[in-house]
Amino acid sequence: MKPKILHCVDDPNMGGVNFALQSLCGSTLQDDFAFDIQYIDFSTPVNINSDADIICLHGASNWRNLLNIIQFKWRHRNATFVLQEHHYSAAFVSEQIKSPKRFYLMLKLNYWLMDKVIAIAPSQQQWMLEHKLISQQKIALLGQGRDLTRFTASDIASQIPNKIPNKIPNKSPSKSQDKLNANETPVLAAYGRFHPQKGFDLLIKAMQQVKSPCRLLLAGEGEQLDELNALAAKVTNVEIVGKIDDVPSFLQACDAVIIPSRWEPFGLIFIESLAMNKPIISSQVDGLGDQINQHAEHHLIDDGHQSAITTIAEPISADSIADAINHFLSQTAATSLVDAQATEECQVVADSQVTAVGSVDSNPDYIEQWQALQWLELQQAWKSLFKQLLEDKKESQ
Repeated sequence: MKPKILHCVDDPNMGGVNFALQSLCGSTLQDDFAFDIQYIDFSTPVNINSDADIICLHGASNWRNLLNIIQFKWRHRNATFVLQEHHYSAAFVSEQIKSPKRFYLMLKLNYWLMDKVIAIAPSQQQWMLEHKLISQQKIALLGQGRDLTRFTASDIASQIPNKIPNKIPNKSPSKSQDKLNANETPVLAAYGRFHPQKGFDLLIKAMQQVKSPCRLLLAGEGEQLDELNALAAKVTNVEIVGKIDDVPSFLQACDAVIIPSRWEPFGLIFIESLAMNKPIISSQVDGLGDQINQHAEHHLIDDGHQSAITTIAEPISADSIADAINHFLSQTAATSLVDAQATEECQVVADSQVTAVGSVDSNPDYIEQWQALQWLELQQAWKSLFKQLLEDKKESQ
């Protein structure tokens, strides 16, 4: 009989967390483990009973839930408890917490209840250790990820008009993989939960300061919808397109992706954009900074002469976001001009495409290899962790 793994999620609106979890449970790991995902609200007493060998919690720790988690663990005292920390990070504390000492005490108590706590980024692990939230022995650094098989640039663009009619231009696969024509207006994409964490309010304000022509397509839904609609109504280069079910098609239709998060323990949007071989304009907070450090030297444009990643300076503000967008657009405009001149000098045939925004053809091999490897490594890391936890449990009995 396969060991049973119960994943407990307390918020069905946490899109990135749920997508990653569904990918994990649908992966080759299901050959070795029996997975179950349940939405459990720990703000009230939990009455379910489970015979799971390992129980993984994915919700946000807080004082209100603490007693109910203690009771839940006592009821399932034969199970091994794991917490994957999707929610908290150094930038979260800086942005949201007025009394860090009290907050850190709460985290220490929650982490103490667990047999293992999973950090999803090196910066998050370092933050945990610096503030002595947990011992090194109880932390497992697994990273975050998902199956990115569908996130490829080929054979996607033709589907776009059916997905988002009259809102996103249909760019052929050849244009999205090569360059936009020099007279086309660059299209920036941003998407995710409409929550202050994501910085979309700052992004819309920043678009008022962008000097070069461009458009922003903002996709998503959430508590900030009314506020973002009100901000977008004041600018002409921003369009809120609502919830997007087909993210690969949305990305294929755009020339660059912008991630202006105020805090972000990992940032699945980054790897989705990378898999689609798109230039990325990103803040450097938390796990986004880790990913920038990992990929900046390999994710390239301009025939490998410059990084396809443009960073947003800290502290995150409308001004710093606008500066990053202006820098990105000026770089790509310069590249477009040089390549246009080279095209004219070489007397290329009239229908040859001219280099402009979105040229990332210099590194498809890196993207393809990384895309496959990250998912295989993540599955192997989870498998190794589960097996080690089961062995430890057996030895303790």
